[in-house]
Amino acid sequence: MKTLLVTGKLAEPMVKKVAEKFDANVAVLPVSVALFMTPQTIFEHLKAKDLKKYDRIIFPGLIRIDLARLEHILDVQCFKGPRSASDLWEVFEKDLKLSKTEPTDSLFKVEGQKELKKALEEAEKRKEKFRVGNLKIGHGLPPRLLAEVTDSPKLSVEDNLARAQYYLDSGADIIDIGAVAGETNPKKLSEIVKKLKKKLKVPLSIDSLNPDEIDASVKAGADLVLSLDADNMKKVGPNNNVAYVVLPGAPSIGEVSKNKAESVIRNLEEARKLGFENLIADPLLDPPFGISSSLRAYSEFREKYSQTPLLVGVGNVTELMDADSPGINALLASAAIELDVSLLLTTENSIKTRNAVRELKSGIDLNFLAHHKKVLPKDLGMDVLLAKSKRDVYAPEISSKAQVIKAQKSGGFEKDIKGCFHILVDHKNKKIIAAHFKDDYDVVFEGGSAEDISKAILEQNLVSDLKHANYLGRELAKAEISLRLGRSYQQDEG
Repeated sequence: MKTLLVTGKLAEPMVKKVAEKFDANVAVLPVSVALFMTPQTIFEHLKAKDLKKYDRIIFPGLIRIDLARLEHILDVQCFKGPRSASDLWEVFEKDLKLSKTEPTDSLFKVEGQKELKKALEEAEKRKEKFRVGNLKIGHGLPPRLLAEVTDSPKLSVEDNLARAQYYLDSGADIIDIGAVAGETNPKKLSEIVKKLKKKLKVPLSIDSLNPDEIDASVKAGADLVLSLDADNMKKVGPNNNVAYVVLPGAPSIGEVSKNKAESVIRNLEEARKLGFENLIADPLLDPPFGISSSLRAYSEFREKYSQTPLLVGVGNVTELMDADSPGINALLASAAIELDVSLLLTTENSIKTRNAVRELKSGIDLNFLAHHKKVLPKDLGMDVLLAKSKRDVYAPEISSKAQVIKAQKSGGFEKDIKGCFHILVDHKNKKIIAAHFKDDYDVVFEGGSAEDISKAILEQNLVSDLKHANYLGRELAKAEISLRLGRSYQQDEG
C-alpha cells in the first residue's frame, strides 16, 4: 500500500525516518505544526503532486480538518495518524486500523476496550453454577473485585453508602462490609447491610470472624461471608443462599498452619460436614516477606482442587508496603488470573493506596484480555501506567540558529498587588481548589483541571504579574497531576 505522510516542519525529521523504513513518501507543509494546517494550505501544497499513485494519505492526529471532505476533493483516502510522530512506527509495523475522525493512538485504546468487552461477554456466557448473590464467579471468568469499607460500624450509614458508591464507581463488583477487630457490633452491621442492600442492588459481603456479626449480617441480606476458620465455623449457622470464604488454621486465636494449603483443605472438608455448601478457599496472601510462600500455597491448592473458587486479599500487600500501588496491583492481578482466582479483595485504608480499587480493576482488565488473547499484557490499548510512559514523545530538532538563553535561578518572592492564592486538592470530591486572598479569602475557584481554573482566574482579572501567572500555572499543573495520581499535594513543595 503506497502511503503519503503529511507533516509540518518541526516533525519533518522523524516522519522522514519512518517513511524511509516503510517506503512511504512525505509532504512537508509550510507550517510548523499540525494545528496550523488548513484545507487551503493542504490543497495548494498537494495539488501539484501526483496523488493517483497513492492508496492513502495519513495526516497528523492533531489536525483539525474534516478529512471526509478533503478526501472528496483530493480523490484519495485520507486518515488521521497518531498525535505524536513517535507513534508512526506502529501504524506500519502493526498495520493499525485508521480513522478519519480519531487519532490512531486514541483509536487503539477504543479497540482495546472493544476487545475487552467482547472477551467479557464470551466469559459471561459460561454456565457457571457458583454465584455470589446474582454475580457469577468461577473458572474462565475474570476475578471479581471486592472493595472493603474498613471499620464500617464506626461510620454512619450515609458514610458507608458514600464509600460503597465510590468503590462501585471505581470498578468494584462486590462491597465488603468490614467489622471492627476486637468489637462486637451485630446490630450496627445488620443496619448497614440492610441499607446498602436496598440502595445499591449489588452483592454484599461481611468481613468478620465473629459468629454473632456473621449471622446478623447474613440475616440482613449479606451474600458472602469473610470468613470461616476452624474456630468459628461450628458457631455459625449455614445458609445455602450464601457463599463462605474458608481460611487456613484459626487466625482468630493465632493458630495459623505453616502448610496453609493443607490447612485450608482440612477446614473446607470440616465446613462441608457442618452443612456449608458454597465454599471459597483463601489460603491467605501474606505481606512481605511471605508473598512467595503464600502464592505457592495458592498454587498447591489449585493443583489439587481445580474448580473450588479462590480469594486473594491484595490489600495485605499494597497496604503493608511503602511502594506505589499501581504496579503491585497489576502484578497481583496477573498472578490471580494465572491461578484462576475468582475474587480479589482490596481496600483504600491509607492515603498511599488511594485509587487502589480503580488500579486493581485496570490490572484485572489488562491481564484478563491478555490471557484471553494468549498474549503478553502489553500493547493491548490499555495499561496501568500512571507515573511512567511506554515511549518518549518525539521532540523536534532545534535549529542551531536559534538563540540560546540559559535560565538563571529565580529570584525571591514578589507579591502580586491583586492578591495571592492558596491551592489545595480535594481527593474526596475529585477537584482542585484555588482560594484567592489579600487579607482574607474573597474568591474560591473549584475545578477538575489546571486549565479550567487558570482560565477562570484570568477571566476574573485577579493576576497582574506575568511571573505570578507563571507560578500559578506551575502549581495548578502540579495539583492536577497529584489529583490524577491520588498523591497528596503541598503548595510550593518540589
